[in-house]
Amino acid sequence: MLLRELFLREAPEAKKAVDYGRAFNHPEHLVFFYGVEGTLEALQHFQEIVTEKPGKTSVRKKWDGNPQVYWGREKKNGPLILAGHNGWARGAKGTTQEEIYDFIANQSGKPATPEQAKERNLFARNFANLYPLFDAATPKDFVGFVYADNLFGVDPANPKSLKDNVYTFCPNPKSKTCYHVDASSELGQRVATAQVMVVGHGYFPEFGMPDKLQQPMDDFSQFNTTPGLIVQGPIYVSQAPAVDTKPITDLIAYTNKYAEVIDGFLDGISPQDKNGIFYPFANYLNKSGQFNNVSGKVFLDWLTQKGVSKNKQQNIINQIQAHPGGLDAVFHLMVQIRNMKDLMDDAIKQQGRPEIWDTHGEGHVRYADPKKHKFGNIKIVPTTWTP
Repeated sequence: MLLRELFLREAPEAKKAVDYGRAFNHPEHLVFFYGVEGTLEALQHFQEIVTEKPGKTSVRKKWDGNPQVYWGREKKNGPLILAGHNGWARGAKGTTQEEIYDFIANQSGKPATPEQAKERNLFARNFANLYPLFDAATPKDFVGFVYADNLFGVDPANPKSLKDNVYTFCPNPKSKTCYHVDASSELGQRVATAQVMVVGHGYFPEFGMPDKLQQPMDDFSQFNTTPGLIVQGPIYVSQAPAVDTKPITDLIAYTNKYAEVIDGFLDGISPQDKNGIFYPFANYLNKSGQFNNVSGKVFLDWLTQKGVSKNKQQNIINQIQAHPGGLDAVFHLMVQIRNMKDLMDDAIKQQGRPEIWDTHGEGHVRYADPKKHKFGNIKIVPTTWTP
């Protein structure tokens, strides 16, 4: 049975989507962001994932590259525009190496120390040096912008290395994630001669659009015509994760059973407090290892420790009292959805090793289908993953 057939509310009463969280949210966060409707959509993702056919899967590797790279052309035969995340967000359209260098070195914040200034200048020069590579690799008739993460070639402190016939690169100095490629493979032979490697994610029709508006992109072959640059495409899981589907069905039934009290409680929490209180609280639970032991008392104690205003605390207490069991149901669903996410991650790890594999990887993502999903993309990041 489809989730739409199990859902209690009709479309005219559906909630208007608010811009919560990030471009990819943990599925358990959809519970407090969007209530019953968001919970059922998270479970719909799960239901779809576990029934996909080999070769038609939708779950792809989540990459932990650094820095982010945006590039493209505004019109056919137009100049290449290249930017990092800061430049993208601030509308800095770098069309020459000098423009890119100047923005990063002189316009993107003031370094606190001479050492930081030196590091900033080095990064600015290294990033600006990407321009001729990407210009040569981008077709003159390409219009729009590509979003990617760098895997090697920008930061000299994190180069590719070769040991025991395996190339390794660890692009993000803030995490333990590393990527590996067999040197004798076709990709490994390209890695041997490449100056820079990035992994492509999505497409934007216009420069500077919010990350949440990215469109998933699968084919990056048009950017792989020069030996100096590799634009790696997405890597999908080989088949649906083998997990028991009964817990999904049980959670759908639970959500419908307690729908009124769940939405009654959450409807009295402002969007600002869902973003500013519940979201950081969920992250705190994860980092502190208390997720499976969450309770109303843990939550209220955290509110006090974090200095949440008395008015906001009282509003939440009023909602708890007005809708008995609502907060407990929210926490129960969050825990169970998170546990189901971990089961999926474990099942995916049992599948065959792809051409490029990771150690201490960050998990996987799934883009939302705008025809079926309302609340955006999700990420399947294992509970055990830490930066």
